Amino acid sequence: MNLDHRFWNRLLFEGISEASKCAIEEMPKEVCSYGAGDLIRSEGDPINEICVILSGVLKSTEYTVDGKELNSSYFFGSDTIPGGDAFPFYLIYGGEKEYYFNTYCLKKAEVVWLPIEDLFPIIDQDKQFLQNVLIFVSDYSLFSRQLLRCIQYRKVTERLAFWLTRICEGPLVHIPNSQEVLGDMLHVNRTSLNAGLKELEQDGFIRLEGKSIRILDAEGLSELV
Repeated sequence: MNLDHRFWNRLLFEGISEASKCAIEEMPKEVCSYGAGDLIRSEGDPINEICVILSGVLKSTEYTVDGKELNSSYFFGSDTIPGGDAFPFYLIYGGEKEYYFNTYCLKKAEVVWLPIEDLFPIIDQDKQFLQNVLIFVSDYSLFSRQLLRCIQYRKVTERLAFWLTRICEGPLVHIPNSQEVLGDMLHVNRTSLNAGLKELEQDGFIRLEGKSIRILDAEGLSELV
């Protein structure tokens, strides 16, 4: 298959050599489409591939021994965030050989699977590629820690305020895929999310603009957290 702009237009591949791009084009790869709720990878599965998300949203969740959701990670396609996501670089470079969580499709998704045994020698031989991966993993780790801190707040408005001012870059913030996905990220149901957004809007902190949120009072939002 020929890889299109949804694959190449991302930080991960920015400035890498033409030789690296050609090698990726020529390597064996698998394109898959998933529906919401589909199980992508299970706990205990071997980590043999890198998943590049072209569209949609994937979710990985860790649970406590009694089944309580402990931590969730989200991976977005290029239709949701600039450049889109890929995983699990952080597990591979951390020395993990198997997944220790389940990964599901949260919103209808299309992905490309690249075999590690073919991809990693290319990364090792391309300094820019390796640097991109380092930055990518660092950004992902920071986002995950910030999101975990965000859901420690009790009120929905506090979680929204933290997300808008500490995680996102204003003044115009795009809702990731849908309010349903945002609610899932913040661990609140859609009704509570809507109520929280309307409260912040009524208080003059934000203005809802379709699938985006315009921050009107960033200082006031920061004071909520």
